Amino acid sequence: MQNELKWNLTEIFENDEALEKSINELYLCLNKIKEYKGKLNSGVDEIFNCYKNLEKALELHERIYAYAMLKYHQDMSNQESIKLYKRIEALTTEFSEAESFISPEVSKISDERLEEYLKDDRMKEYEKTIRDIMKEKKHILSEELEQVLAKYSEVFSSSENAYDIFTNTEFEFSPIIDKDGNKLPMNSAIFSNYLMSKDEDIRKQAFGSMYSLYKKHINTITELYLTRVKTRIISSKIRNYKSSLEAATNHDDSNPKVYETLLKEVNKNLYLNHEYIDLKAKLLGKEKVHMYDVYVNTLDVENKKIEYEDAKQTVLDALNIMGDEYITVLKHAFANNWLDVYTKENKMSGAYSMGVHSVHPFVLLNYINSSRDVSTIAHELGHSMHSYYASNNQNIINANYTIMVAEVASTVNEILLANYLINKETDNKKKAALINEQLDMIRATLIRQAMFAEFEKDVHSKIENGESLTSDILNNIYYKLVKKYFGDSCIIDEEIKYEWARIPHFYRCFYVYKYSTGITSAIVIASKILSGEQEYVKKYINMLSQGGAKDSLSLLRMVDVDLEKEETYEEAFEYFKKNLKELKKLIGN
Repeated sequence: MQNELKWNLTEIFENDEALEKSINELYLCLNKIKEYKGKLNSGVDEIFNCYKNLEKALELHERIYAYAMLKYHQDMSNQESIKLYKRIEALTTEFSEAESFISPEVSKISDERLEEYLKDDRMKEYEKTIRDIMKEKKHILSEELEQVLAKYSEVFSSSENAYDIFTNTEFEFSPIIDKDGNKLPMNSAIFSNYLMSKDEDIRKQAFGSMYSLYKKHINTITELYLTRVKTRIISSKIRNYKSSLEAATNHDDSNPKVYETLLKEVNKNLYLNHEYIDLKAKLLGKEKVHMYDVYVNTLDVENKKIEYEDAKQTVLDALNIMGDEYITVLKHAFANNWLDVYTKENKMSGAYSMGVHSVHPFVLLNYINSSRDVSTIAHELGHSMHSYYASNNQNIINANYTIMVAEVASTVNEILLANYLINKETDNKKKAALINEQLDMIRATLIRQAMFAEFEKDVHSKIENGESLTSDILNNIYYKLVKKYFGDSCIIDEEIKYEWARIPHFYRCFYVYKYSTGITSAIVIASKILSGEQEYVKKYINMLSQGGAKDSLSLLRMVDVDLEKEETYEEAFEYFKKNLKELKKLIGN
């Protein structure tokens, strides 16, 4: 059965010959694009034809890159897959070099002429791209500098690649010993499952196994991380941004105000996290909980395994509120190997969804039959459905949406699933357990990811201000943040100061804040869907179908979410507060 639940990558390329044919086509396309170098100022025909070729090149490249990456992630020790992936990374650099002249040349054209060009009906599908260039003129460099940065793009990502390989294939964790003396395997994929164990010794062992290894390699990881941060800071300065934060949020169609408003509102409402942690300590019969106790569901009445087939049906039932079309696509996804389901040796850890325009989304899971895995399926399929709707309604240039919006779609699905399970439960003890689980999810996504975001902001700011950072300084920054975010009801174990070193998303600088803004937006959206507000689902799907044809903040405003306003975050925390109150009522606290 497990062998049947793997990607069918022949849907991208039937064989190696088809892959090579597409690679050759891409090179021809890139050569065609280069012919327009120095000519984009000649008129609308040249700009249109250049972008038409770029569109074709993007289609080819996405399929080629997806095939190589997905094949590699199925087995990261396979030398042929590694070789192919490295080859395609180099091809990606060549792609960047070939098209690097386009934005600089367009940016030299006056806004008045560009406005005239945009009146041409052929340019409608490229209008968002042209307007982005008009907006970003001051951050687009000379042709020569753009080419230099393009040549270095592969080098810029080397620290992230080294970190991934190091932590995914070369880390050997100490095994967990259960109460019967059996050795249990330990790795990053199942670490969170151990932390949710009812056995405190298992939780403590897993915690120790994880962080003792990161402690051992902390200096190496520090150098990899600081290299990544400095690379981003230097690139941001070269592009005339005030800070790396401005550069990152600008790339998301966001802005530093959104980031600052998020952190301000989370810090203002940290008392709710402290209150929740205090309740967890009481339920565990402790005066204070340890960091390894934070993720255990103290109200879980049974620790049953959930078979994949049952998980699929639960997700379909929970998302039925999204309508017949949405559910039909999900059923097709399950039946046609859009998901690579089970964990195995040397497979990429974690989970993600990768949309492939003109094919379909591909979802990576590491399914281990836990309740959290069911939520992960719903989450990743939220990404997939976003990609599906965007790809079916936009060309490849406009279909690519920012992560700012992507995490909304995935988290809406998680909230819909959680509410479905809570509402159908009649046993108050089980209902309380499910509410507790949802609170854990919101806390981990909204509050914990904001803590990560605050860590990133602190680190980048210190380096931008000329400070030299070491592993000890990074550890202390992180440790102090944990103390602030978790409060006096939690024992802040010394090992937790190494947690920052195991967060791969830190290598995508200022990525994690979007999880917090994503769940904030998702709570507002899901609440409206669940309330049965007339035509709201249609409005939401229309937003998903826009892909990246509008900027992220404008897309969210289409569904009544404004991330620059404090009220939006307050609504999310009110939702958390309401559920916490209901939980206390159910358990008689």
